[in-house]
Amino acid sequence: MTRSAPLILMAILSLCAATAATATSAAEPAQRLQRASGLWKVTPATSPFSWEICVDQQRDRLIEDDLWSDFEQECTIESQHRDGDSYVFQSSCPGARLAGSFNGDLNKAYTLTADTTMELNGKSEVQHMALTGEFQGACPAGLAPGAKKMRSGMVMKSIYSKR
Repeated sequence: MTRSAPLILMAILSLCAATAATATSAAEPAQRLQRASGLWKVTPATSPFSWEICVDQQRDRLIEDDLWSDFEQECTIESQHRDGDSYVFQSSCPGARLAGSFNGDLNKAYTLTADTTMELNGKSEVQHMALTGEFQGACPAGLAPGAKKMRSGMVMKSIYSKR
């Protein structure tokens, strides 16, 4: 019996580790919506200023890259739900609450919407944002992974430099 005790203990520890890994990954979808590698055209619904981004799937953070800079460091996910190609989340960020919704295929096309609620002069203000993204194919030569090319032609440095 003394030999079986370590085996039982190892089985329990393995089960605990597997459960902990599952619990950790459950908090990741909002932070880890990752588009397929290649060129994506992103178009805000409320602005004429679209951009193209050369995505590296391993370093891509859709919400952080196109919605809230430093989302992973600044915000806390309070609730989230995934159902097929749809994902909904609520988060708390410095001075604001962010409610977002994602629909689509991270290999082809998606829509990302968000409502940011903040207090301004004692009143609750809501800013609505809607983006669509469409996969365009391979990144063109000269556009580094993480670089954004604005509609005007200006290229912004890679947002992946800290990853």
